[in-house]
Amino acid sequence: MTTPARRIAAEVLLRVSTGGAFANLALDAAMRQAGVLEPREAALATELTYGTLRWQLELDRALAAHSDRALAELDEPVRVCLRLGAFELLHHHKVPPRAAVNEAVELAKELKAARASGFVNAVLRRLSETRAAPLPPSREVDPVGHVSALTAHPRWIVERWSRWLGAAEAEQLCIANQKQAQAVVRVKRGALADARAALLRAGIEAVPGRWAPDALVLASGAPPALDIEGHDEGLFQAQDEGAQLVGLYCAPAPDARVLDACAAPGGKACQLAELAGSVLAVDLHARKVKTIAEAATRLGLSNLQTLAADVALPIPGAADQSFDLVLLDAPCSGLGTLRRHPEVKLRRTPEDVDRLAQLQAKLLAAVQRYVKPGGLLVYAVCTLTPEECDEQVDRFLGATPQFRLDAAPAGFAPECLDPRGCLRTLTHRTGTDGFFAARLRRI
Repeated sequence: MTTPARRIAAEVLLRVSTGGAFANLALDAAMRQAGVLEPREAALATELTYGTLRWQLELDRALAAHSDRALAELDEPVRVCLRLGAFELLHHHKVPPRAAVNEAVELAKELKAARASGFVNAVLRRLSETRAAPLPPSREVDPVGHVSALTAHPRWIVERWSRWLGAAEAEQLCIANQKQAQAVVRVKRGALADARAALLRAGIEAVPGRWAPDALVLASGAPPALDIEGHDEGLFQAQDEGAQLVGLYCAPAPDARVLDACAAPGGKACQLAELAGSVLAVDLHARKVKTIAEAATRLGLSNLQTLAADVALPIPGAADQSFDLVLLDAPCSGLGTLRRHPEVKLRRTPEDVDRLAQLQAKLLAAVQRYVKPGGLLVYAVCTLTPEECDEQVDRFLGATPQFRLDAAPAGFAPECLDPRGCLRTLTHRTGTDGFFAARLRRI
């Protein structure tokens, strides 16, 4: 039998590729289902899952060079076994080549693909002789193709980022995306000492974040935040420092009435409830709304209300209300979160960006009605495409003259702002997930 770590990684990769699951959620569920795992096995399962997704485009190039069958023609369990084996051969050099190949063959048998075990063995044995992917295209001849192959990013993403940031910085962003994101928690206001004590009791070291005052960066190898002592007691919640900056960028007054229009998973809604007078957190999906309400209860936030509704339509009970702050953390392509969600780059297409940009424009036009005169609409996305960021804001301002672009809050970290005062975090610059946000003031 293969090791528990490899079996878990294979099951998660199958759920991601065939069921559209998010790797982090599928991995957490698989770990819990497996019961008590040795720390070494849990760490290996995590490395194999994320590493295989992160480098999948490179792994497929390497496998194609040694296979007489197109990968697209293979059954998904066979592809998963090949990719896991290829990842170990190319990126996990602690494992001897023979062991990596044998584990992949055994895994194929356990996944009911025994008839293909000989094929898996042959392809991986050929790859084990070089333990390298084919060389990328020449940087001089095909600079985009070179970076695409070197960093396992789809070509269309590299093209867009190169046009936007320039070739050199686009490459740095792609390289940063290939690194494992650090685990970060946002500590409940006033609970820093208690949170640190709880983490120490759990044997987890933590250091302050670079940008957000309530951020703690956990040491490598820390378990998921919801499994750490102190989480259930409401001392902290998992939230990347870039996401925390969005809430700080909103900068609501202590008595402000806030509408979080697309609130799931709820981190920003809870953060705003600690900063403002009251928050109405709205999301389309009732299941997600329930999760937000549970988080608010855990954190002791009695000023946060939840509602399941489509904000593209009049919000039930809020049609005649106005708010000091409306946050639209809009659905987006998610290309700023590739460190945490590498499967996103394998799923997204240029057509998705255009489709999502249209949805964002529709939502902006709908929620602006809830901003009171003089109030603020903050538009935010966790992506890095001009169509969903700067161009979206410019289109909105052109179509909605009662709004203007507002300055960033006083004292906000200038390193996280663009020349217009919009929030922009780029992973290679700030070490956070990539976010964009703009403050739009009703005049």
